[in-house]
This record gives sequence, structure tokens and C-alpha cells, in this order.
Amino acid sequence: MILHVIPHLWSGAGNVVTRLCETQRRRGPVAIVTTGRRGDHPDWPAYRTRLQRAGVEHHAIDFFHRDSATYWSSVAALSELVDKMRPSVIHAHAGVPACAAAMARAAARHRIRLVGHMYSWGPDRPEWMNRQDAWGFSQCDRVVVSAHAYWTLLEQRGVPAKKLVYVPWGLPLDTLTPRATTRRERSSAPRIGFVGRIEPRKGQLTLVRAFARVVRTLPDARLTLVGPVADADYGAAIRAAIDRHDLRRAVTLTGAVRDPAKYMRRWDLFVSLSSDEGQGLAVLEAMALGVPVVARPVAGISDFLADGETGFAVPGPSVAVAATVMHDALLHPARMGAIATRARRLVERRYSWERTVKVLERVVLRSHAGIRLAASVPRTAGSDRYRIG
Repeated sequence: MILHVIPHLWSGAGNVVTRLCETQRRRGPVAIVTTGRRGDHPDWPAYRTRLQRAGVEHHAIDFFHRDSATYWSSVAALSELVDKMRPSVIHAHAGVPACAAAMARAAARHRIRLVGHMYSWGPDRPEWMNRQDAWGFSQCDRVVVSAHAYWTLLEQRGVPAKKLVYVPWGLPLDTLTPRATTRRERSSAPRIGFVGRIEPRKGQLTLVRAFARVVRTLPDARLTLVGPVADADYGAAIRAAIDRHDLRRAVTLTGAVRDPAKYMRRWDLFVSLSSDEGQGLAVLEAMALGVPVVARPVAGISDFLADGETGFAVPGPSVAVAATVMHDALLHPARMGAIATRARRLVERRYSWERTVKVLERVVLRSHAGIRLAASVPRTAGSDRYRIG
């Protein structure tokens, strides 16, 4: 049995973990622990429904809150569950679950392999939180990272390189077929968009301000922001900026949607000004759909965004620079088309879901049998190799 432990099933991480559980369930028993409906980011009902349909057993234990009373109570509950279920592998998604799983394993009466999974390391975290998460990952037998930047960070935090494995999440490419809109139609009235929760690290406020500069010379341009509001104050600041720049007719906020790809296929440009991304799945999805991408090459995205080759890079958080990059891209539709084609081919080579499952199977299901995983991985965005031996 594989037991997954994750703070919540929500957003992109919740989607890929749900998909992973569904895939693994076809081969054997799978269970998952989440915080459930508690906390600021409760499980998304759609993910819970999918897991129930797949026959994945669910247990609610709070690994979202870090206060000592909640944490130690949750560790005790997980220990009891582990003794009852006797999983062969615990897959801990994020730092707090890794810490708790390490303690539960230490108290267990049977052998368990522990695989950690790091998704992000957001800015401005307190040092005690960094130390807690680094300790949890250091106790794992293997730690999966989806960004080379996180490999480096964990090494610097004392996690041995021999424990680290680079495995980026793949996409269900059969559902992300490129659109078939003509280039002339796309350039007549530019459509720009972004998919992500409305919160400061996603950079939508900077995007709105940059877009306000773009419409000075491209007055027919339109901007769509797809995603739920995760930070009410930040959402209010975005709406205030829309009013201040008189963009009410040009900017649309959709809120949460069931199928972001439906919107993305209409766009001429996907723009991500996020300051932190575990991998940047929405950016990869845009590439898979044949939509040219403008993005900040932060952790995760820097692994596949090569400026002028697979996208347009925005070096830093400057509004003026972002506006210039967006404007220049829109003025060269032929170049955008060539870049979009190369990006789609890159996604097909390196980011299929089947490849991710195959590699994770070796990490999660076979690592406990003594399979040696290579400690070195390619560090360039253009490499297609997975160094797992």
C-alpha cells in the first residue's frame, strides 16, 4: 500500500496528486491523508470526488497548521493510522507531512520507506519554518523535486544529494491538443491571459499594471485573469488598479473555472509574472496548447523557459520591463508562432504524464527494494534525460 500525506488537495498540486493516486490505484491499494475542510485552503470537492470514484481511501488529519498543539496531535493520529494500515511506502507531499511521517515511521512496528516531495519554497518564510521543513526532508529515503533550483536549495539546507531525485510533473497531453486559430486572427485584437490563484506571489497586480501600458498602443487588447481569489486584500488591490487605469472593459476576472484550457485556447499570449512556482504547470499547459508564453524564469519555470526559444523571459518584477516584453511579443506574431511550436515540442518530449508515472514508479514503488537512484541530474533547460539508474 502507498499512503500519501498532503496538507490539502487544491490547485495544481492537488490535481497532480489526485491524478497520481488514480493511476497508482489501478495497480494496488492507495490511501491519502489530507487536512480536509479545515484551514485557509480546504480540499477542492472535485478532487475528493475523483479519489472516491477511484477507490482511494481518505483520512482527515491536519497537516496544514503548524502550531505545536495541532502538529503533535496530528503526528499521534498519523502514527496510529500507520500502525493500522501498515503501508509499504509513505509519500509525504511538502515539509510538514515529511516531518510528521518521519516521526510516525520511527514509532512504527514495521519497515516503511519514506519519499518526500517538495513543491515550493516561497519567499519571506521565517527561518524556523525553513529549518523544520529541511529536517523533515532530510529524514526521507528519497526526496522528489520538480525544479533544479529546489535541488540546490535542499543541498544547501543539508539534505544529501544522494537522496534527491529530479522528477517534473507531466501533463495529460491527449487532453491538451494545440488550437487551430490562424495567426492573422490572433493578432487583430490581442488576447492576453493568466491562470492562477489571486494572491501576491502570482503577480496579477503587476500584470494589470503592465497591461495598462500595453493598451496605450494596442487599445483593442484584452486581459483575462482565471482563478479563485485566495487573498481578499490582494484581489481588492487588483480591482482598484483596474478602476484606476480605466480597464473595466478590457480586463476580466473569471474566478474559479472548471476548464482553464477552454479560456487559454483563445489567448494570443499567456503571461506569468509569478515570483515563485513549484514547477509552473499552468505555463506548461499553455505551451502544450500552442499558446506563446511570457514569464519570469523563477524556480521551476527556469527549467523549461529559454528566452527567445521556448518563450519570452521577463527578468525581474519591473512593470515597465514586463510591458515591453509583452508588447514586443505581440508585435511579432510570426516569431510567437515559431516559439509556440518549439515549446509544444519540448513539452511532448519531456513532460508527458506517462513519463512522470514511469519515473515516479521507480522512485516510490521500487526504491525500497534497493534500486539505486543517481545523485546527479542535468542542470540545463534543454536536456531530455532523466538520470535514474
